[in-house]
Amino acid sequence: MKKPGPGPATQFATLLARFSPQIVAFARRCMPKIRRALPGCMQLVYEYRHCVVVSFAQSQQGAEGIVALSIYPEEIRLYFHGGKFLPDPKRLLQGSAGVRYVVLESASTIDHPDIKALFKAAIQYRKARLPRASAAAKSPMIIQSILGKKPKKAA
Repeated sequence: MKKPGPGPATQFATLLARFSPQIVAFARRCMPKIRRALPGCMQLVYEYRHCVVVSFAQSQQGAEGIVALSIYPEEIRLYFHGGKFLPDPKRLLQGSAGVRYVVLESASTIDHPDIKALFKAAIQYRKARLPRASAAAKSPMIIQSILGKKPKKAA
């Protein structure tokens, strides 16, 4: 009988181990805030050479994500799907592609009303139907890709 491998939480911790303790702690403070803003969404984890990305989506298709948290060695970015179609009256979004971002100064930046407005716009752009936070099911984490390895799904 084959012994089961490490679960998604352990794999995620291993992926984050390449970053400084400050960046890891920062990312860990951001994750629950995003889960509360997007109840019921899956957390799809991708490893790239330069960063680790957690896409929050209603399906296992990362491209259908609403937002993505990108963890870099020196900063954390919050990407909003919808790009130029999202209203950004305060001109907070950087980048020009279909997915634009805000560099987070702290986890509390996620709670700022202007950022919450961007969440709302991204949810509307995706036409997402999210459950109420109090009624939200557990937000599963799925390791979609690790450099050189096959994807592993959560149990």
